[in-house]
Amino acid sequence: MPLHKLDRNTIETGGFHGIIQKRLIVNSNYGPRSGVTHGTWEGIGNLVYLADSWFETGVATGLHPHQYIDVLTFVVDGRLDHEGSLEHGVGLNALDFQVQKSGKQGFKHNEINNGTETTRMLQLWLLPEKQEPEASFRVHQATKGKITKVYGSQDGNSTQIGVGHLLKGDTYKTQENSLIYIVKGKASIKDEILSEGVLIASNSDILKSTEDSLFIIVYIQN
Repeated sequence: MPLHKLDRNTIETGGFHGIIQKRLIVNSNYGPRSGVTHGTWEGIGNLVYLADSWFETGVATGLHPHQYIDVLTFVVDGRLDHEGSLEHGVGLNALDFQVQKSGKQGFKHNEINNGTETTRMLQLWLLPEKQEPEASFRVHQATKGKITKVYGSQDGNSTQIGVGHLLKGDTYKTQENSLIYIVKGKASIKDEILSEGVLIASNSDILKSTEDSLFIIVYIQN
């Protein structure tokens, strides 16, 4: 049976404030109400949004609020400067994975490319299962040759988020009923080559990194 997949190159391009964006997941009940919605997937578990975005020099999201949502930001290439009500002034470099949890308190943030090169960023939104009273902030970093868990059980959430940064020839066995997004490089499942920008639905498959690769992992912890 062929893999169920979505290639970012087959869906419309959108964005805001000068940001170029491909939205691969926009949940019809909880996702953003404006921007790219055609051709997107609904998500899995508590993951309701996944966007692949590019910031030219000087481009920013603009200061805006979030409440009752957890916002994860992964810098793929370049750098972002973070402003807002949580850890104002933090700089995010390539392979940094920022987790902002709004709780009941909520937060405001602005992510800016103050550098000289284009910054590529992924953003994921998750519905919290545990409503914490205060907002919180942390940063993980993807490590070459490893699977780095960045969100899930530690947050009281059954939806688990990880980032794989594998070397050529490395393998990873996907979880049942999971989603994998190929961020950089190439990998294969069942001899089918998966290139950058492809989102796949997977079910206990062996993913082999056919060159150094970077990918997002989403699954439900039973």
